Amino acid sequence: MKNTPQGKNIVIIGSGIGGLSAGILLSSLSYPVTIVEKNPLPGGLMRSYRRGGLDCPVGVHYVGALGEGEPMGRMFDVLGVQTSDLFMPMGNDGVIDRYIFDDFVFELPTAIENYEDNLRRAFGPESEQISTFMNNLREIHRRMLNPAFLINQGDPFQNIDYLQPLGEYLDKLAVSPRLRAVISVPCELFGVPSAECPVLLHHMVLAGYLFSAWRLKENGSRMADVLAQRFRDLGGQIILNDGAEKILISEGMVRAARLDSGREIPADYIVADIHPKILLGLMDSNTLRPAFAQRILDLKETNGVICAQISVDAAAHPETAHNTYRLQTNEKGEIKDGVFYQIRQGNDQANLLSIITRSFYEEWSDWENTVSGSRPKDYSAKKYALAEELLEKAQNIFGPLKNARVIDVFTPLTIRDYINCPQGSCYGVMRSAQQLLKIASINNPPIGGLLLTGQNALAPGVLGSILGSFEVTRKIIGTEEFNHQFHWRA
Repeated sequence: MKNTPQGKNIVIIGSGIGGLSAGILLSSLSYPVTIVEKNPLPGGLMRSYRRGGLDCPVGVHYVGALGEGEPMGRMFDVLGVQTSDLFMPMGNDGVIDRYIFDDFVFELPTAIENYEDNLRRAFGPESEQISTFMNNLREIHRRMLNPAFLINQGDPFQNIDYLQPLGEYLDKLAVSPRLRAVISVPCELFGVPSAECPVLLHHMVLAGYLFSAWRLKENGSRMADVLAQRFRDLGGQIILNDGAEKILISEGMVRAARLDSGREIPADYIVADIHPKILLGLMDSNTLRPAFAQRILDLKETNGVICAQISVDAAAHPETAHNTYRLQTNEKGEIKDGVFYQIRQGNDQANLLSIITRSFYEEWSDWENTVSGSRPKDYSAKKYALAEELLEKAQNIFGPLKNARVIDVFTPLTIRDYINCPQGSCYGVMRSAQQLLKIASINNPPIGGLLLTGQNALAPGVLGSILGSFEVTRKIIGTEEFNHQFHWRA
């Protein structure tokens, strides 16, 4: 290992985007960093897989704000990863997402100005409500360009109005059911109902896509490999097929990580890029105060999803530059159900249609005690039957799908087993208005040297995971040094 000025060894548990990003940042400062991963390959939900000759995405379908000077773009610059090598812009037909409701269609365009124009064209009589909403959205859009908004000690929470649920906020605006439905769609992207979603998170996610929207040029495996190689090039070590079995703690400080193989790795810091409920299982039951541990156990999870990967004829069904959502609402305009569709380029013969919709963990309780790769035939029969239903409904959107064939299906149990998320949710704990401050508090466990990434309170998904890695780095080296090393000042 390197003999660093700090003399601190760092172990990161988990090689998802949060773990790899933290490893890159800390290795770039010459810390000795070891990432331990239970799976045979690094990358977590970034990593795609192949079925029927097609690359099937898992957790990265599209991301926002990757342009030059934009929040995600700036973070990738700091990581030393060229976004142009991994991503390509969406919306070259002027549309990022097409929202299809029972009786109308709304298109999410590129750029915040175009979004406002579309709202005004669709909901002209609600001009005053739109003006108030857009003023707030522009405020978050503007603040996201300030690094201090993303990496600091709580400033985003100073405006309590941004912590109220979006549904409550829209009630005060007295919006129509249709306008409520359109505004609420971004909540579906990270599994929090509009009645519970903090205004701040909604605005951050929506503003991110209105900065710019991007999808992977190739596949998630390349993204995972590029980040892993960047980490290795900086001197970091990745241990695969050997997950963390226990965090060794004495006198209130982390001392080492013991792996499933029995190997112990000394550590001055341990960064957990894993679900906080899984983290509890890596420590003795009396390590944390009972109230703190119970706070973690009581956290509500976001719903899981079922994803059907469909091979379709490439000539008949070319890649689309936008995503499609089929959405159903109640009388108030709250979204009760939704399906996400994305057609991506595959090979000369076939393209990939990914269909994703929510799926409750309880729906799969009959197989809860089974593991991936050894589940019984009735489990496969159920998931493939559901996939065929989704495929049939997709033809109401796209018309007859030529040579359509289900090549794979994953469920909440699949995600649970792959990334150790207790209820198989892609987004882990629910970032609701009721839980947001609780999530923020568990990012500061009362164990010296123990830090969490991947559960950043401010944002879900790729943005939140990378933000978590930046925050971990800031805590380890201090705010002033962080600002100096990464030029991260306002």
